[in-house]
Amino acid sequence: MPSSASTNGASSTPDALESDLLVKLSASSALEDLQENLLGSLHRLGWTEKITTLATELLRAGRCETFDDVMAAVLASAEGRPHPALGSKATNGEATSNGSKETNGTKKGHKEPPFDPLKYIEEVDVRIPLPVVEEGVRGLKDILREVADLEGESTSNGDKK
Repeated sequence: MPSSASTNGASSTPDALESDLLVKLSASSALEDLQENLLGSLHRLGWTEKITTLATELLRAGRCETFDDVMAAVLASAEGRPHPALGSKATNGEATSNGSKETNGTKKGHKEPPFDPLKYIEEVDVRIPLPVVEEGVRGLKDILREVADLEGESTSNGDKK
């Protein structure tokens, strides 16, 4: 826990502060509520379906054989890192604001191309969407504000605390 947080002078060391925070947070359901909200947001955005499809296709294509192999590949993809099971990760699109790649869409009146699992594995972006990350940060700060004074935080009128 960084030294920039204090609990009204109750804890003077980082270890004591962390212990105080964990005790206070475990006494409430705030973290569980935040987790449920974030999982709901991920589900609504289709992220959980992308993860499931990626894991399934890695197994079907023979690029992964064990649960640990799948987890390593999916985590690498979620973190934007290369992994042998993911292939080249090359696409023909341009980078978007969250770093994902967008491919050229089909023109009106043309049929969608058939699902290509190998192309999906190499091109899918399973990084956590920026709006969900921002929601999580806001939620965590709100939870921490209930149990600690955060130095350097702005007040509601924009002034520093």
